[in-house]
Amino acid sequence: MAFEKVENPWGLVIIVSAFCIQFITFGVATSFGVFIVELLRHFDVSLAFVSLIGSINIGIFLGAGPIASILMRKMSYRRVCFLGAALSSVGLIVLPFTMNMVFLLFFYGIMTGIGYCLLYVPSHTMSGLYYDKHRSLATGVATAGSGLGGIVFPNFVQYLIDEYGWRGSFLIVAGINLNTIIFSALIRESPLQREQKAKKRRVKMEEVRRNSSYQCKVEGKKLITDGDISDSSPGPPKPKVEEVNGTQENQETNDAKISESEDDRLLHNSESHNETVNSNSIRTVMLILLRNIPFCIFIVNNVIWNFGTVIPLLLGPEYFTTISFSQTESATLISIFSGGSFFGCVLGGVIGNIPNMNRLYLFIFVNLAVGIVGLFIPLEMTHTMLGLAITGVLWGTMFGLLLGLLVVVTADLVGIQYLGDAMGFLMLANGVGCIIGPPIGGKFTKY
Repeated sequence: MAFEKVENPWGLVIIVSAFCIQFITFGVATSFGVFIVELLRHFDVSLAFVSLIGSINIGIFLGAGPIASILMRKMSYRRVCFLGAALSSVGLIVLPFTMNMVFLLFFYGIMTGIGYCLLYVPSHTMSGLYYDKHRSLATGVATAGSGLGGIVFPNFVQYLIDEYGWRGSFLIVAGINLNTIIFSALIRESPLQREQKAKKRRVKMEEVRRNSSYQCKVEGKKLITDGDISDSSPGPPKPKVEEVNGTQENQETNDAKISESEDDRLLHNSESHNETVNSNSIRTVMLILLRNIPFCIFIVNNVIWNFGTVIPLLLGPEYFTTISFSQTESATLISIFSGGSFFGCVLGGVIGNIPNMNRLYLFIFVNLAVGIVGLFIPLEMTHTMLGLAITGVLWGTMFGLLLGLLVVVTADLVGIQYLGDAMGFLMLANGVGCIIGPPIGGKFTKY
C-alpha cells in the first residue's frame, strides 16, 4: 500500500501513544490486587466480593468492546479515547471519598472499566491500521505497554499505600491517569481510513452525477414528447414523413432505452460498491463475523483463556501473603509476572512478523504452554522467591506472546476491513472470561 512506502512518521506517534495508554490502563488494572489486601482490612467483606470488583473492572475494560466499536463508527477514534480518558479519570478521582464497597464497585469496577475500554480498543486498533507488512511488530510494541505497566505499578502502588494509605494512593493514581487525555489527543486517522473516506466521497459524487444525467435524459424526453403534441395541434399542413424516418425514430427510442438501462446498471453497481466501501450496517458485519467459524472458535478460546489467566494477576498478591510472603514481596512477584509479559509482547510482535510464520498455530501452541506453566504456581515445590520468580517469568512471557499476537491473528481471521468490529467482539469475550474467573477463584480459597 502507498502509506507503507513512506513509513508514515505519525505511525510511530500512534504506537507510542497506544503504548503509554496501555502502560497506564493495564498498570492500574493489574495493581488492584495490591489494593485487595488493604481493602480486606478496612472493610468487613469476603475475598470473593473484593475480587469481584477487580474482575468487573477488567471484565468491562475488555468486555465493553462492542460499545467501543459502535462509538468508533459514529465518531472519530480520538473522540472515543477522549471520552474514555474522562470517564476513567472521574471514576478514579471519586474513589478516595467512597464510604463502602458499593461505591467502589460502581466507580472503579464499572465506570473506570468502561473508560479504560474506550481508551484501549481505539488506540490498540489504530496501531494495527497504520501498518500492514509490519503490523505484528507495531501491535507487539504497543501491547508491551501493558507488560511494563504491570512491572511498574504494583510496587509503585504498594509504596504509595505505605506512604499515603489506600485513599491517598487512589488520588495519586487518578492524577497519573489524567495523562491519558494527552495521549488521546495524539490519535489521528490512518492513511487507510483516509483512503476509504476518499473512496466513499468519490462513489457519492459518481452517484450524484449519474442521477443528474438520468434526470436530464428524462426531462429531455419529456420536452420531445411535448413538442410532438404541439406539432399535432391545428395549423398549416405538414409534409408526410417517410416510413424510413419512422424506423429511424424507433431506433433512436431503442437507443435511448438501452442507454437508460446502462445508467441504471452503473448506478446499481455504484451503490453496491458504496456498500462495500462503507460497511455501515452493523447487522451485516455481525452476520459476516458470526458466519466465520474460525473466528467464532477464537472467541470461545479467549473466554476460556481470560478465565484462567486473570486469576494469578488479581488474586496473586493475596495468595502469596498466605504462603509466608510479605506484601512487598507479593507486589514484587506480580511485577516479575508482568515483566515476563512485557518481554513476551515484544517477542510476539517480532516472531509474528517473520515471513511464512503461521501465527494461528503459534497462538494455539502458546495457549497450551501458558496453561501448563500456570499449573506450577500452586505447587509447594515452587513456593520460594526464586521458584515463583522463574515460574512468573515463563508464565508472563507466554501471556505476553498471546497479547502481542491478538490483533494480528484477528486480522488474519477476519481481514483488515473488519478489524475494528472484530476487536469489539473479541474484547467482549475477554471481558466475560475476566468477570467470571476471579470470583470463582476466590470461592475456591475456602477449600
